[in-house]
Amino acid sequence: MKALIVYGTRYGATRGVAERMAEWLNESNIDSTVINIKKDQWPDLSSYNGLIIGSGIKIGQWTKEMKNLLNTKKEEINTFSGPKVFFVCSGYAAIPEKYQEIKEEYCKKALEDIGVNVDNYEAFGGIMDVSKSSKQSWVNRQILRVAGKENPEFNPKGINDSRDWDKIEEFTQEFIQKLQLN
Repeated sequence: MKALIVYGTRYGATRGVAERMAEWLNESNIDSTVINIKKDQWPDLSSYNGLIIGSGIKIGQWTKEMKNLLNTKKEEINTFSGPKVFFVCSGYAAIPEKYQEIKEEYCKKALEDIGVNVDNYEAFGGIMDVSKSSKQSWVNRQILRVAGKENPEFNPKGINDSRDWDKIEEFTQEFIQKLQLN
């Protein structure tokens, strides 16, 4: 069995999730291909049994490459016969009071607006890097600090990794089960 994991990322949180998902798939004897849509070509889906799509969220938006991909490949994705799932990484998804809103807005509603159908979707926390070594601009770090104030565990001078690896593994294992039953 083969699964394709395609992701869009700005600062690496979504890449980390995609790579860890690939490890779990490989542990289940599912050959996985991980593609950064910004750098790699979209492959022929006919050689895959399952599809995982993920995007980072910044200021309420998917990466532009992911948005373009889903707009141009939606028919191919919608007619794909294997299990297909979608996820986002967003710092706000780690805040319990915001989680459901983020999941509905950036997954369900955003996919519906484009016209892409998936079997399941999920929102995970992200990485909010406001350290001095951050790749973020000074302005972006200030925006993140304001956003981070809603989370009592937020470190305004450090790297805040709010990805829930247990939740990510559970989502991946559900995908693996669907893939093995398909």
